[in-house]
Amino acid sequence: AAYSLPPPFSTKSVRDVCYLMSDLEADPDFAVHTSVFLSDSAGAQYAGGTALYVDDHLSNAIPRNKIQRGVSIDGYRGRIVVSSGGAENRRCRLPTRAGIRAVLQIWWNCAGSP
Repeated sequence: AAYSLPPPFSTKSVRDVCYLMSDLEADPDFAVHTSVFLSDSAGAQYAGGTALYVDDHLSNAIPRNKIQRGVSIDGYRGRIVVSSGGAENRRCRLPTRAGIRAVLQIWWNCAGSP
């Protein structure tokens, strides 16, 4: 049976804001994105901050709906994530709840010299 608690003990679910973007939207030279995690998650040095990557699939056309295809990556010291910067790898980072999330981010341009 469902029940609710009286104020100030009532709980309200909060939806984390996640603005999906591809790196090529920001700059056409950002062809490859690399993240190197420098701190441990799972409460050791920070909480939250999960990276979410979403496929460019018809089921994800309206991201306000439930995301059907993608992957979430919890950062861990030494973990390296490499992805292309196109619409096939739209990504966002969920809010960091506590601590400091340290990530070295590198964008690569694979275009030939002019």
